[in-house]
Amino acid sequence: MARISSSTDVLMTPRRKRTCDRLVDAAFAIFAEQGVHASSVEAVCDRAGFTRGAFYSNFTTKEELFVALLERRHSSQLETLAEKVDGVRPRLEALAGRLDEDALAEMLLDFFAEREDDREWCLIDHEFALMSLREPEMAAVFEEHQAAFERSLLTIVRRALELAGRQFVLPDAVVVRLVGALYQDMLQRAIRAGRTMREQPEARATMVRLVLALTQPVPAAATPGTSC
Repeated sequence: MARISSSTDVLMTPRRKRTCDRLVDAAFAIFAEQGVHASSVEAVCDRAGFTRGAFYSNFTTKEELFVALLERRHSSQLETLAEKVDGVRPRLEALAGRLDEDALAEMLLDFFAEREDDREWCLIDHEFALMSLREPEMAAVFEEHQAAFERSLLTIVRRALELAGRQFVLPDAVVVRLVGALYQDMLQRAIRAGRTMREQPEARATMVRLVLALTQPVPAAATPGTSC
């Protein structure tokens, strides 16, 4: 397999960016419907309304297009989450050190709000995981992208925790992976059942209890003259 490069390796003109965006949009639909290996470049081009020449002017392989799709997804997720944290900042500051289950449940539901394309993204995420297990080069790409996403995500999560006056009781990355794994499981169960997260109170309660168990209030700083 040829080297899988990032779609951001080359500075793009506005026209080229529009072309890439349309190809990525088409790839999302085709890959979710058929899987990456079963999909063809022709199918992606047909869905996007382009020729094969347009595809190969921007991407070398389907895998490179797949990576571009994931990069765009991660960027969108991080931007949305950062905006949501900023949006609840006044509430987090007001609840600092006193975050209860009800308040946390509402904020988590907002952070993890369902999207119309959740089912398709679940399929895409599984495709990436399976490809990383089957193909050594994709394994390296998977680890690189997961690590970059996790670093950016931790920056946002730490800010939210600081505003809420809480801290992790385990290493940051471990907590984020645990919460992320539970969320993915809950989301997949909801999709299979044809329900939303808000329609699964027991799952929401589990998520809230996990977050509260993995965090604790930040200890008050010792005042001058007091003994430890």
